[in-house]
Amino acid sequence: MTTNVPSIQFTSTGVIIPTEQEILEGILSDFDRAFGGNLNRNLETPQGQLASSLAAIISDRNNQIAWLINNLDPNYSDGVMQDAIGKIYFVKRKGQVNSVVSCEFMGLPGTVIPKGFTVKDIQGNDWVLDEEISILAEGTVTGRLSGLGVYSAKANTVTELTRAIIGLDRVTNPQEAITGTEKESRLEFAKRYENSVAINSQGMPASIYSNVAKLDGVIDCYVIDNGKGTSVQIGATNKTLAPHSVYVAVVGGDNQEIAETIWRMSGNGCDYNGNTVIEVTDNRYDDPKPTYEIKFQRPAEVPIYFKVKVKSGIHVDAESSIKAAIKNYFNQNKGKIGGTIYAMGYIPSLITEIGKDYLLDVKVGKQKSSYSESINMGIDEFPVISDDNIVVEKV
Repeated sequence: MTTNVPSIQFTSTGVIIPTEQEILEGILSDFDRAFGGNLNRNLETPQGQLASSLAAIISDRNNQIAWLINNLDPNYSDGVMQDAIGKIYFVKRKGQVNSVVSCEFMGLPGTVIPKGFTVKDIQGNDWVLDEEISILAEGTVTGRLSGLGVYSAKANTVTELTRAIIGLDRVTNPQEAITGTEKESRLEFAKRYENSVAINSQGMPASIYSNVAKLDGVIDCYVIDNGKGTSVQIGATNKTLAPHSVYVAVVGGDNQEIAETIWRMSGNGCDYNGNTVIEVTDNRYDDPKPTYEIKFQRPAEVPIYFKVKVKSGIHVDAESSIKAAIKNYFNQNKGKIGGTIYAMGYIPSLITEIGKDYLLDVKVGKQKSSYSESINMGIDEFPVISDDNIVVEKV
């Protein structure tokens, strides 16, 4: 039995599905032949309504088949289909990554602040100390705290001690918290498994990146090596890399897990760089077990400034809308260690909020006194943003 309804075509360039109108015409032709010809094709007739319903059903089925086929392509896959493709690369989608903040604790030198100590911000959110620390001789010490969710905290707002410790006077966060991320999006996951092809290899920067980036709590990661026998300077801040060394910069994550991963995935006999030194033990041996000092970089949190010029006459809530649009886009585009921030990338989000007729210019800078079309981050810098660093000018 033949039909006039066009079928799905599977070609070398992809799947081609007929339009709903083409399907409808085919069904009506089949009906006409079944009833001996001269069928009234008016869609208001019973046979016309039945043909319309069948066309809609077939078209929906075709769309579902096309969706399934497109989801076999890593460039278009989503949801559980993308999760399945990720498994080919031995990569799992990351869940929520909680916010982190650096706090300065002040008090009597030698006072120990235990891991898990909780500090609250002015909004009542909890921040938990990642590692045990001791107040230094000058009366202060800096510790990293993790939030229990994805929330922000402005500078000098994480200040409430939840319990008393003898010798601990006060605490504050000199800089704004690094806002965490929700469950890894389709685009973020696709980018990470693209960069994780080398996850089962060893001795290459890609090997280290793939394995460090997947660790719980890691928000951003940057890896580069120096294969020369002399020191080299890299990036916007001219960061110095030791001869025959690997450099790893990481935001978020557990220090010990990061160090062990770097040691396991890096090449034999290479040197390391960074401001964080962790001792790693090779547990494959009996005592005395070999130990290694692994260095990696905890990047400096660098405030980023934006200046947005708009026409006068814009609605009264424009400033808050502009700040929200910039912060949302900024936080959705994580992964900026050593990267470039382009002001023009924020234009679509701003136009959506205030309209193209009012937006005149957008500039970005590392200092409030200097703005440009783009800025380059050093490989030891991680950009952060706050409402106070977004200036809106009406002209």
